[in-house]
Amino acid sequence: MRTMLQSLHIHARKNSERVRQEQASKAFYLIAEPGYPNYGDELIAGEWLTLLGEYYPEVPVVVDCARPGPAAVILRDRHPHAIFTDTLRRLGTENPFPYDGPIDDIACFVSQALDDDGVAPNYASGIRLLQHGVQSIHMLGGGYMRGDWTCNLSRMAIGPWAHARNIPVAATGLGLMPIEGDSLRFAQQTARSFDVFTVRDIPTQVALRGEPAVDVVKVAPDDCFVNGLKDCYASPEGLPDVMVCVQSDFVEEEAALFEQVRRTLEAWGVNKDDAIGVVECNPRIDYPILPYLAESGYSNLRFFPVIDLLEKGFPARAGQRWLSTRYHPHILAAAKGCSGSFISVDSGYYDVKHDAVIRMGSHWTRNTIGEEAPSPGQGFVQGDLVKEYADEIRRNVHALYPRIPSAANR
Repeated sequence: MRTMLQSLHIHARKNSERVRQEQASKAFYLIAEPGYPNYGDELIAGEWLTLLGEYYPEVPVVVDCARPGPAAVILRDRHPHAIFTDTLRRLGTENPFPYDGPIDDIACFVSQALDDDGVAPNYASGIRLLQHGVQSIHMLGGGYMRGDWTCNLSRMAIGPWAHARNIPVAATGLGLMPIEGDSLRFAQQTARSFDVFTVRDIPTQVALRGEPAVDVVKVAPDDCFVNGLKDCYASPEGLPDVMVCVQSDFVEEEAALFEQVRRTLEAWGVNKDDAIGVVECNPRIDYPILPYLAESGYSNLRFFPVIDLLEKGFPARAGQRWLSTRYHPHILAAAKGCSGSFISVDSGYYDVKHDAVIRMGSHWTRNTIGEEAPSPGQGFVQGDLVKEYADEIRRNVHALYPRIPSAANR
């Protein structure tokens, strides 16, 4: 009897070890949006890959994004076993329905394809990887799934699909505004299936909670804080005292936006020969402000292209003044202690983003096109916020990545 019991115990241990080994060989599946590039998306994906590479170097990581080729090169050093694909993105765009068409139709197609790779045979390999080769699914933060971008939003269909298969599924730091109508109803329904669902702004939480309340949705810091912004910044040596990051894609009158920049620099007492850094987060879109400033007589301009941000770090240091339309430059500069002002370019999208940074600790001033330029406001004034945010984000996904310690214990 003892021999039989011992044999049973040994057999059970072997089975348990086999299951653990099989599970360990399965990949972490990350849904994100690096590759365009658009600096904040690369920042978030890179920070998660760095963290997983530190504590799970042996576990493969799959990053599902819209442009996996460029993303693979940009993030090539962040994890030893990362691969990049666009399975979910392709399912959201290559279907019988119009681009950014009805969310219910697109999401239904995505779900059917995930169940049956014959529905989308071109992407059968990626679908089968999701079906059999992942141990968890994690939708990383960002603003790439606002309500009217339904081909992107359809990726939330992964929540109910994973839940039905007992695959842990989380979303962290999302921003879905503006969202309404069918898109909002779809997001509310799918969010209920996630084990973890955090958003970076209060309007998204309020919208998703709805009636009946979706209790899983909680407000959290932006995902970029997951490593406490460690190693995110460029060397401070030689950086200009005044920095500008201004996009031109969300305004109807570019000239009015650029005029507001000029008026703000004048109100701040910036001389025509003072050094001014012009920061690019999205190639071409953030460049036109530079020739405008040159034509306006500013003669000491230094350009920081996005490739330098990606390779050398973000060019913020204490003591600078920043003027930005963009969200992640607001976060990183304010977290570094820089004072600044943000220009409003889209009330339903970018205003929500900047308000989220104010909630996270920035005291920058709102700068409205056509109105008197305000003085710059302070950045973060509580020195421990960044570490607190790292700990909070890690706690939220502890069930997915139990090896990762709190930032305080690193």
